[in-house]
Amino acid sequence: METRRLTENDAREYWELRREALDTEPTAFGKDLSEHLSTAVEEFALRFQNKSKDNFTLGAFEGGRLIGTATFVRETGVKERHKGHVFGVYVTATRRRGKVGHKLIAALLSLAKEDPSLEQVQLSVATCQEAACRMYRQFGFESYGTEPRALKVGVRYIDEEHMFLKV
Repeated sequence: METRRLTENDAREYWELRREALDTEPTAFGKDLSEHLSTAVEEFALRFQNKSKDNFTLGAFEGGRLIGTATFVRETGVKERHKGHVFGVYVTATRRRGKVGHKLIAALLSLAKEDPSLEQVQLSVATCQEAACRMYRQFGFESYGTEPRALKVGVRYIDEEHMFLKV
């Protein structure tokens, strides 16, 4: 398995994997599938052209095929610059038991920590995503609260656990 930053050449494959994620795991993401479908592939290509070390999306590839993703975004404000956020972590269902998610988060944290001014990484995870919650705790993420009814999927409410890691 190869883990690397996505480039504009990966936009189509990313768009398809993100569609799969939102379709199969609607409780795990703040975006709705309909919102994704209205976003052009070219928008993702433009995002991936940004070569900033502060904002990036990693992809996990197996046999040249994208099987997982994770995004890191750094705060830009003077008073919040010490923080970064993890978003959009997804591994295709057939590869979840292969530690792909773990390898993606390890690679993401390694890249993010290259900037010594980063002090804290935050994320939110649906409390119903128990395997993801366990994985984040294995990296040392700690809970700092739960937002009840953070998402509404149809008529179902989803709570989100907010977590942080001191780096």
